[in-house]
Amino acid sequence: MQKGYVLGGRYELIEHLGSGGMAHVWRTKDGRSGREVAVKFLRTNGDSAAASTDDEIHSELDHARGRFRREGALLGQLRHRGIPELYDQGVDHGDPYLVMRLVEGKALNDFMDQYTLTVGACAAIGVQIADALACAHDLPVVHRDLKPYNLIIDEYGIVVLIDFGIAKPLWPGVTDYTRHGSTVGSRHYQAPEQLLERQITPKTDLYAFGCVLYHLLTGHMPFSGDRLTDQHVHDLPLPPTCHVGHLPDELEELVLRLLAKRPEDRPADAREVAEVLRRYAPRPGDPAPDPRLEPDPTRPLRLPDDAQYERPTAPGSPRPAASARRRRAAFLSRRTFDEAVARARAETDSGEPKGALDALVELLPAARRDWGASDQATRAALRVAADGMRVVGRYRKAVELYERMARPPRDGEAPEDLADRLEGTLGAAECQMPFGDPFPALEALAHVIGALAERPELPVPYARRLEVRCREVAFELRQLEFGSQVDELLRSL
Repeated sequence: MQKGYVLGGRYELIEHLGSGGMAHVWRTKDGRSGREVAVKFLRTNGDSAAASTDDEIHSELDHARGRFRREGALLGQLRHRGIPELYDQGVDHGDPYLVMRLVEGKALNDFMDQYTLTVGACAAIGVQIADALACAHDLPVVHRDLKPYNLIIDEYGIVVLIDFGIAKPLWPGVTDYTRHGSTVGSRHYQAPEQLLERQITPKTDLYAFGCVLYHLLTGHMPFSGDRLTDQHVHDLPLPPTCHVGHLPDELEELVLRLLAKRPEDRPADAREVAEVLRRYAPRPGDPAPDPRLEPDPTRPLRLPDDAQYERPTAPGSPRPAASARRRRAAFLSRRTFDEAVARARAETDSGEPKGALDALVELLPAARRDWGASDQATRAALRVAADGMRVVGRYRKAVELYERMARPPRDGEAPEDLADRLEGTLGAAECQMPFGDPFPALEALAHVIGALAERPELPVPYARRLEVRCREVAFELRQLEFGSQVDELLRSL
């Protein structure tokens, strides 16, 4: 494709911004809105360097298309100023494309080459990276290719994490587009478990983040040279103070924890990392760096109100806040509520989030207000919402809803209360598995099966529903090699 070509009959190619693998990115002009946007497209009519036969070429293209579709689906769910918004997607003459916010600024690798950064500037960059990672990990999605080249400091000083082309969702049943014997990502930033083809978790990104932070603070990579893979897997990095002597002890400890060989020895999550870094980053009202940085990554922290630009949204985007206000203004209609539940069930069955589950969650407070938390329809809707959020992969929200189900009632526990409490406990624990922690699910499974054995008088419909959920969780635990423990527990069902 060349400058001037109109992609999909709408997006005029203005400037080629870069290529990576089989994907190309162009600055384009949207013929409808008149604004400039970024278009990333997959060239399916190109050659595949690693393929030598027709079958291999077709297989390579299938994998590329699958990853590309996944990238679009993920960007459509992520909402954070440090991650490009997806506006549109389509196919032009067999070439799929994604339309995203145009991020203009400077790649972090070029920024580090240009400036010698203070601890405060490094912390400001790190806080923003951690915040963007926390958003992705909440889905949960592992980026798998965090590196300075994929981090852009835009004109507002906001650090934007780009290129989710090899990102991996962690919910069950997701296709793995990585072939056995190959790893994805960049060798300088790959975690030991990535190189060894072991389980990938959000802590895999934290290791790559540790490499980036080490480079930011010291000007050196933690590992380099011919033995790069062996160093990541086996060697300890030099403490950052071997390169620079003025680092606070807490920051050095944080970097070394991020670079721990075992995932369980790294910080709990990206939010914990952000919390530490924020103590060393500029605060609102602090002066600009001297000498000045352009763009200035400290600006969003020093001038938080000034940095809050209004993010453009795709035409026709829903405005949930306004609709929520309208709903709260009057008594909730049973018909409206039942229709919302039906739409949420259909969305869960499709596995593609389109807003129905969020709409139902918005209605739940009004349902509790108007009919009470013990109302049968309200309870059923809470279960539909929790199960739906789990099925579409929004685990953090699912945990919140399951924990609401698991709260004991104030005035005695009826059979339906017990069933909800047990199902909520099991569901909340199940949602920890995609984050690399299967043990709460194993404990909850044992607890629920034990409770079922102790309460044989539980009405059949409730008992059967709990038994089905136990077997679903047991199946997932078997996939994680807990077969013997699970089989022992299931004998009691």
